[in-house]
Amino acid sequence: MNEGDNPQSKSRRNFISKLLMGGGLFASSALLIRHGIDYVFPSVETPPLRKLLIGRVDDIKIGEAKEVHVGESTLYLIKNEDGYKVFSSICTHLGCKVKWEAYRNRFYCPCHKGIFDSQGNVVEGPPPRPLDEFKVEVDKNLVYMWIEEKSRRTV
Repeated sequence: MNEGDNPQSKSRRNFISKLLMGGGLFASSALLIRHGIDYVFPSVETPPLRKLLIGRVDDIKIGEAKEVHVGESTLYLIKNEDGYKVFSSICTHLGCKVKWEAYRNRFYCPCHKGIFDSQGNVVEGPPPRPLDEFKVEVDKNLVYMWIEEKSRRTV
């Protein structure tokens, strides 16, 4: 009689097999429930913001725009009668790069002829919403913008 034919050995093997299967099912069920709860009730924490210097008050005049590079992103710093505004250079339609047309005081997307005014609002064309805008602060003749700080933790 082989050791594998022993009924006690079979029942032990059966028990260990069922224990591992049950443990795996329990762990995967617990993770599924946890992620389901996170999906239904997302965290409402606001990401930390970082203040970046993007220009000087004397750099641009009212009605002008200055192209600013932050990391790999291109932004536009605009000076209107209301003060300063910073807009993304990415069109909200399909992600093309918009250009500032100073002689027309507007942003123009050459891909699908989207037009935005100097406030970033859609004037004409297919873009579904205004250009993304960033919070701006002027302090001691310097212009700053606030952006979300990237998380330093790895997933």
